Order: sequence, then C-alpha cells, then structure tokens
Amino acid sequence: MATFGALFIAPNPQLAAVAAEVAPDYPEFSVTIHEGDLSEGLAAALGSFEADFDVVISRGGTAQLLEEEFSVPVIEVGISTADLLAALLVHNPSGKKTAIVGFSNALDAIEQYVDFSDFDIDIFGISFEDELPLVLQDVVEGAYEVVLCDTFTYRRCLSTGIDAHLLSSGPESVSTALDRALFLCRQTHELRLRNRALWKLVKNQPARIAIFSSSGKLVYCNLISSRTELLSFMRGHLEGEEAGSLALRRGRQVFRLSRVHVGEDGENLIAFNVTTANAPLKESLVGIEYKNRDEVDRAYHESVFHLVGAGDELAADIAQAGKSGLPVLLEGKPGCGVSQVAALLYLSGSWGMRPYVVVDCSMLVDKSWEHLMNSHHSPLYESDQTLYLRAVHELSAKRLRELVEVVSRMGVTERNRVIISAAGPQGVGRADARALLDEHLHCHVLAIPPLSRRQSLRSTVSRYLDHLAHAVGERAPLVTDEAMELLARHPWPGNYVEFSRVLRQARAQVGEGELRAADVRSAFEREGVVRSASLGSEADAARLDLLRPLKDVERDVVRLVVKRYDGNQTKAAQTLGISRTTIWRMLRE
Repeated sequence: MATFGALFIAPNPQLAAVAAEVAPDYPEFSVTIHEGDLSEGLAAALGSFEADFDVVISRGGTAQLLEEEFSVPVIEVGISTADLLAALLVHNPSGKKTAIVGFSNALDAIEQYVDFSDFDIDIFGISFEDELPLVLQDVVEGAYEVVLCDTFTYRRCLSTGIDAHLLSSGPESVSTALDRALFLCRQTHELRLRNRALWKLVKNQPARIAIFSSSGKLVYCNLISSRTELLSFMRGHLEGEEAGSLALRRGRQVFRLSRVHVGEDGENLIAFNVTTANAPLKESLVGIEYKNRDEVDRAYHESVFHLVGAGDELAADIAQAGKSGLPVLLEGKPGCGVSQVAALLYLSGSWGMRPYVVVDCSMLVDKSWEHLMNSHHSPLYESDQTLYLRAVHELSAKRLRELVEVVSRMGVTERNRVIISAAGPQGVGRADARALLDEHLHCHVLAIPPLSRRQSLRSTVSRYLDHLAHAVGERAPLVTDEAMELLARHPWPGNYVEFSRVLRQARAQVGEGELRAADVRSAFEREGVVRSASLGSEADAARLDLLRPLKDVERDVVRLVVKRYDGNQTKAAQTLGISRTTIWRMLRE
C-alpha cells in the first residue's frame, strides 16, 4: 500500500509517458501524472491539490513556477548526460554545430559534459520566459545547424519557423527524481513521527511547559493552574538573554520559570519550563521577598538615589564589584542607598533576568528564621538567583554565625549571585559582621558614601526639586542663596531618606514660589519631630518617612514595632490594637 502521494507534472507527452513507465517501480508512491507546461502545468497542479500530496515532481520552468506557488517540496527532473547523448545520436550523428536552449535549472547537469566534449555545442540558458526571444535571435544569428530545447522553447521555435528538436528526460533521470522524492518523504515522515512522540511525551510529563514564537504566539502549552496569569507573565518576558530564570508568586503558590531560546534557520522559539511549589505560611516568609527584574527596575528608578544621579557617580565601582565574581559586601549608613546599589548590581549584571530574593535580616521573626535555615523551600538552598542578605548586622551574633556557616558550607555563593549589606551605624555589631564575612566568604567590599560627601549637593537639590515639580505639572521653586546654603551645610544624618522628606516638606509649603531659608528651617524642625518620635535608632528614623501614602507609613510602623518586640507579633498586635492576621497581611504587602 502506498505511503506517500506524489504529483508529477510533465511539460510534454514524452516525459508523461516515461513517468507512467517508471512509477510502478516505486510502490511507496501513489503517483498522479498530469501534462502541462508552465501555466498549464500550474493550473493542472492547482486543480489536483485537494488530494493532499507529499511532494511535487516536474522539470525546468514548470518546476521553477511550482516552487513559487506551493509549500510542499518540489523535486526537479533533470536532463542527464545520457539524455543528451541519446538526443545527439538521433538528431546530430555527424556532429554539426549545436545549440541547446532551455531553462537553466534543467540544463545545469549537462554543462560540465558540454565543456569537455568533442561536440561543437553551446548552451543558452534562460531564467524567465521573456528572455527567450532575444536568445533565439542569438541562435539564428549564430547559424546553428541543430537546436535541442525544452518544451517551452520547442513550442516557440515551431511558431517562429526554427527547426528544433525536443530534449527530453529519459527513465534514468525520472528514476533519479523519484529516488530523491522518496528519500525526502521518508525523512519528513520520520521527523513527523518523532515530533508527535515528543509532543505526546511532553504532554504526559509532570513538568509544565509553554512554548512561544518570537512574535508572542503560543505554540504549545500544558499548563493547568494559573494558566492565564502565567501566560501573560511569560509574554512580558519573551525578550532578554537566551537563558534565564524567573519567579512568580500567586497566593501560596510559587512558580519558578526557566526560559530558554530554541530553534534555528531563523525560526526562534522561547520555551518556559514551570515548576510549582506551595509556599510556606505567611509568617514563615516575614522578611523574605521574591522579586523579578521589572519590580526591581521600577523601584530603583522611582528612588531618590536614582533621581538625583547618585547611581551614576558609583557606576565604575559597581561595575568593578560585578566583575569580581565574589560575594559583594555593601557598607553604608542608614538611608545612603545601600538597597539601591544592591538593585543596580542585580540590574546591570548578567543575572538581571533571574529572580531577585531579598532576605531582610532586620525583619526576620522566629518562624521566618527557621524557614530560612531549615526549609527545603529556603532561598539558601535554591540556585540561579541573586540573593540579597540585607542588614546582616541586625542579627544576633549566634544567628549571624549560623547564617555565614550555612552560606559557606552549602556553596550558596557558587550557585547564586550573593549581595550582603551591613548598613547600620558604626559599632560592634557591624564590626563583628565584617570580620566574620571577611573570614568565611572573602567578599568584595563596596563602601557607599553618605549624602553629605557628595561634591555636587547644590545640583542634587535642584535636580530633586525639578523632579517633584514635574511630577505634579508645576515649575520648580526658586531657591534663595541662604536657603541653598542651609541645605548644603546640613549633615543629613538620615541621608537620602531624610533629604527626600525635607525637600518634599519644603516644596509643599511654597509650591511654585520662592524657597527661602525660613521654609528650610521649618522643614528641618518638622524632621526633628519625626526623628524624636521614631522608635529610637538612627536607622529607624531614616526608614520612617511620613510624607507618603498612609498605607505605606502604616506598614513601616508595623515593621518597626514588630522589630522592637524582637519579632513577637502577638505583643506588637496588642500594642498597635490590631489582630495578628492584620500584621501578617501588612508585612506581606
């Protein structure tokens, strides 16, 4: 029984007869033969294509025309040396001057023979029909005694009175074409079987996969849960480096996505492999947060640190730290932009398309510490991510040593990009943390200067006021020399956090008017009230920014109260007059 269907378009009756003679030797083919040259052959092919053929076979210009119209393979029947010799023996036994005229693709195989034969033969190849009249004129002017040609040329010669003979393909050439067609069909069939088996295998695997074309069209998907959200998230991350990892959390489910580009010959596909895990209870994740590049990038570009150009001044140091290949230890005072520098290290390096996990050591409660150290879902036991261990100096000496030992023993820095910050005020806790990290992790240290050490503090003030005014569609206020001098001489103990509060307060007082020294003093006095009302430490004062949406201020107050009670959420809830559930919810927002 035939396996494949072949459509044979013969440009002349002689070739159709040869095809009918040879076809029975190929039982794997069901061969349908039609006769027609060029447009006639195309019309015959179009009229037969509902039969779902696997391959088309034809010759010369007809084959060339069919290739342009059909997506299935087109195999050309050539003219062999044997075909040429047979024609010469019949039509030119005495070796007269001979011209061979026809479509170039059908004559390629005999050109080498003609170059080395003893016959006086010239080949005139054409690529398009409208070239033929000029070629025939050259043939006439060349006084060729014998003209051999393909079907299209033969018909034109008859209509113009040129004595010509048809150069046809014999059984050997037709067999060669059928052999090539059969090989191609077998290969295609085997590839289709492999693809079907692969899709079936993938579909029945527990792993979940989604594959997109480069234009964002979904090619394959076996996702079940959160399908719509995941596909939307994937479409937003089709571009980027060839391989990467992402993370997405929805409720208690954490989706980890591995992305890889596959394909060749211009056909590019993007495949996402999705693994799912149930996240631990909310209280186990207090102080641990998973982020993607978009979130980190957005937060950084909205920060005061970026808006005043502080990141640009540290670009060379950040690039050097990124190239070191070592864990990076960030040191700086509260509010000086440590977390923003950590974000820049993540965004500017080769890890930027992988998850960014922040472990805020100042916010860890007992349950989240237990999760961090012992759970198999802990970020310390995962790979291919940037891990930011923030404010490690806030840990007790015992916990700090436990953390460093786990990071060192489990090869966390070999599997991940690790950034550590000890950004508290100078003191024993920070000094001990530095010594322990130097001993076990051999970090590249990057010191972040405070705001007061910026050389261009006056331009920093102007730049931030311009931003505040632009955000509400107004002009920036004019700062008097005395007011600018007060701002420039201020020590800014709260660094960029305090700087932002003071300038927003001062600008809110004057709008588009003139910013005077009295306005600056008033803002400083208000800042003093905020600092004295904070929970005691300089770091806490730097964090508690009141000039923000109320929900953001409430969340930070809850965090500070929980910290004040050493992570005891029950006592914090009693002090604040809210439920523990409300505290969990606010800490996770």
